[in-house]
Amino acid sequence: MSEVNFEKTKYLKYIDYQTIKDLNYQQISVLSQEIRDYITEVIYHNGGHYGSNLGVVELTISLLRNFNPPTDKIIFDTSHQSYVYKILTDRKEKFKTLRTFGGISGFSKIKESQFDHFGAGHAGTGLSAALGYAKARDLMNLQHEVVSIIGDAALTCGVTFEAINNIGQYPTKIIIVLNDNEYSIARNVGAISMYLKKLRNNPLVLKVEEKIDEVLTKMPVNSVIKEWIRDTKNWVEEGFTKLVSPSLVGIIFEEFGIQYIGPIDGHDVKMLDEVFMFAKSLSKPVIIHAITQKGKGNSEAESHSERMHGVAKGKVKPGNFIYFSTDEGMKVDDFTKSNNKTYTEVFGESIVELARRDEKIVAITAAMPSGTGLVNFSKIFPDRFFDVGIAEEHAVIFACGLALQGLKPVVAIYSTFLQRAFDMLIHDVALQKIPILFVLDRAGIVGEDGPTHHGVFDISYLRMIPNVQIFAPSNEVELRNILYTALNKLEKPTFIRYPRDFVEGLEIQDFQKIDLYKWQKIYETQENKSYSKKVMILSTGRMRRFINSISKILEENDVNLKVFNCISIKPLDENVLMDAKDFDLIVSLEDNILAGGFGSYILEFLNDNGIFKKVLRFGWNDEFIEHGAMNVLFNHYGLEPVKISEKILAEFNQAVIIKSG
Repeated sequence: MSEVNFEKTKYLKYIDYQTIKDLNYQQISVLSQEIRDYITEVIYHNGGHYGSNLGVVELTISLLRNFNPPTDKIIFDTSHQSYVYKILTDRKEKFKTLRTFGGISGFSKIKESQFDHFGAGHAGTGLSAALGYAKARDLMNLQHEVVSIIGDAALTCGVTFEAINNIGQYPTKIIIVLNDNEYSIARNVGAISMYLKKLRNNPLVLKVEEKIDEVLTKMPVNSVIKEWIRDTKNWVEEGFTKLVSPSLVGIIFEEFGIQYIGPIDGHDVKMLDEVFMFAKSLSKPVIIHAITQKGKGNSEAESHSERMHGVAKGKVKPGNFIYFSTDEGMKVDDFTKSNNKTYTEVFGESIVELARRDEKIVAITAAMPSGTGLVNFSKIFPDRFFDVGIAEEHAVIFACGLALQGLKPVVAIYSTFLQRAFDMLIHDVALQKIPILFVLDRAGIVGEDGPTHHGVFDISYLRMIPNVQIFAPSNEVELRNILYTALNKLEKPTFIRYPRDFVEGLEIQDFQKIDLYKWQKIYETQENKSYSKKVMILSTGRMRRFINSISKILEENDVNLKVFNCISIKPLDENVLMDAKDFDLIVSLEDNILAGGFGSYILEFLNDNGIFKKVLRFGWNDEFIEHGAMNVLFNHYGLEPVKISEKILAEFNQAVIIKSG
C-alpha cells in the first residue's frame, strides 16, 4: 500500500496528543482543516463514517489538550466518531489502513491501542463503562480523569439511562461530554431529542450566554472573579432554563446529581478548553452539552447528514491535500460490486407494495429507517411507521402490543442489533407465541464495519428458542415471496435474515405464495453419469452464489451431487434429511457462526434419527471475524469455491484437480 505524504501539511505532520497542547488557536484552526482533509482522503479510498468524524474535530482536539491519555481514560460511546482521536494519538500513519483487512478498526478497539480504553460499535455503552472505570479508580486510590463522550442519540437508548441512574446512586467524579448534533444515523427521535432542540434554539438562553461569555473572555484566566462569574452563570442558567423551558434535558441530569454545563459551541476550542478546565476542578459528576455540526467543513455532509453518515469508497471528494501518493493497494471489493439493487432496497420496495394491499401491516425500526429500507414506507404510511430510537428492547415489546391488537408488525432491525433484545425475544415474543415478522438486515458478515456489526450469530441465538421460524432467501424473488407468504398467514414469531449485499438482478414478478418449509433442489448430477462418491450439499442464503463453481469442480473430480437451497432454517426439511442415509457425505453452507448454527442443527437431527453420516460444515469459526472487504474475508477464512471443494474432496483422501476454467 502506498506511503502517506504529510509534507503538504503545516501542523499535522508533527502534531500528536502531547504537542497539540503547544498550538495557539489560530494554528488549531489550520490543523482542524488538515485533519478533515486527511479523513476525507482516507474515506475516499476506504469508506467509513464521515459526517460524525468531521463534526468532532475541535471537540477531540480540546479533549487531548486538557486530558492525558492513556493515563486519563477517554471512552467513546458507539466510537464510530473516534477517527480524530486515532489520528492524534498513536495511529496517524496507520490511519490510511482504516477498515481494511489487517488495518485499524473503524471503532475503538482495546487490543489495537493503549489509548482505546473500551471497544464499542453499539450505542449506549459509554456511560456504563466510564462509571466502572471511575469507581475502580476510587477503590484503588488512583488519580486520573474519566471522560465519556456520548452522542445525543445515546439519550434514546435505555442503557444510558440505567447508567445515569447508577451514577446518581454511586456518585463519583466523571466528566460526560454530550456531543449534540441532532443525529445518530438518522435524525434522532423521542422526547429527549425534542428537549435538546428546544434548548439549542432558545434565543433568550443563547443571548444571555453570549453576553456573559463576552465578559468572561476579557478577564484573566486565573481571575477569582472570573471563576465566581462562571459559577454564577451556571447557577443562573439552571434557574433561567427551568423558567423558560421547564422540560429541558439539563433538569434531568441535575436531578440525578450530575452538574449540567451548556449548551456550548462544540467547534470553539477556546471555549471548550475553559469548560474542560472548569470540569476538572469539580469533584462530582458533570455533563458538558456541546453543540456540533455533523459533517462540519464539507457542504454535502452538512446538508445530507444521514446519507453522509457512513459512505462507501469513492463517495467523497478529497480536498487540496494529497495523502496517498498512488492508489496502489486500493482494490475494489468485487464481492459486492454490482449495478443491481441491494436486499435492503428490495425489502423496502416490497413492504410498501404489501402495505398498500394490507392496511394491517405496520413497520418498526430502531433509529435506522434508511439503513433498513423503510424511508419510503415512513413517507407513504406515516401513521403506520414507528421509529423508536436506539431502543431495540422497547421495539420488540412494543411490537407485541401491536400484534395482540390484530396488526401485523414488521420489525426491521440489523441482525447484530437485535442481539440487544434477546431476553424480549424469549420472554415476551416466543413464550407467548406472538405473531411478529422480524426482518434481519445485515445478516452474515458485513465487511469493513467488522466484529461489532457482523450478523453471524442470529441463526444460533434464534434457533434455540421454541415457537419461532427462521427463513433465508438466496435472491430477491425469494425475499419477496417469503415476505408475502409469511404476512399472508402470520401465526408465530417469524424471522427473515438477509445480507448486506446486492441481489442477482432477476426479473421481478408479482408476489407468489410458496411452500416455506420445503427445500428446493437446485442441482443434481445427471442420472446417466455414474460416480463413486455421493455428496448432498445444503446451502442457505447467499452461500448459494458458490454452488455453480463448487458443483463444477466436484463433478470434474468424480463426485455425484445433489444440492438443495434451504430457505427454511428452522424448521428443517425432514423429508430431505431422511434421505441423507443414501449419501457418503453431507455438506452444509451458512453465513453464520458454526457453533449452534444450521450445520449443527443438521447434525443434531441426523444423530437423533440414527443416521450416522459425516457432516462437513462450512461457516464462520468459533472466533470474532475481523473487519475487511467481504471478498477478502471469505477468501481468508476459506469460504470460497476452490477451498470448499478441496475440503470436501479431502474427506475422500483426494486432492482437487481443476480440469477447466
